[in-house]
Amino acid sequence: MSKKWVLIISVIILVVLIAIGFIWFKNNGPIKDTSLKDDGIGKLAIGMDEEHIRHYYPEFAISHEKNNNIYYYNDEDSFVTTTEKKRVVCLELKNEVPGQKLTTKKNVTLGSSLKEVEQAYGKNYRKKSTERYGNIIEFQDSKTTQKLVFGVFDDKVSVIILYDYEEFDYQF
Repeated sequence: MSKKWVLIISVIILVVLIAIGFIWFKNNGPIKDTSLKDDGIGKLAIGMDEEHIRHYYPEFAISHEKNNNIYYYNDEDSFVTTTEKKRVVCLELKNEVPGQKLTTKKNVTLGSSLKEVEQAYGKNYRKKSTERYGNIIEFQDSKTTQKLVFGVFDDKVSVIILYDYEEFDYQF
């Protein structure tokens, strides 16, 4: 093989590796912090104990899994709260719940526009494409170890997820 072909193949491999590195960094690199202190969905927040779930939402049903409890409102496709060690570690709002106006503490709800999210939380977020929810934007607060995720479809919020990333490994 001539030196010319070795050089061409080397350049191609280098370009591919740089592109892979860029994509990895874009999806996993640091996000500038956004304060999520005291944020939550509805009346619940990360770190609350299970007693608060029953206090604020007595109609929640419960399913028990190996390491945690899953509380859900209406059905498992609406508002889901996951606990570990008797503390809330994940809140997930996937569908509107009849009779409830569930929002984040900054009044973002399902159907809010991306502009409304940016007005409430700023623009320090990471964009990702996920298998489960499609395009999402992700805010992070390293002080509270929380991430706030908004699924965005047609410029509207389609799902809201708030979780403690040190306690709970959310699978997108």
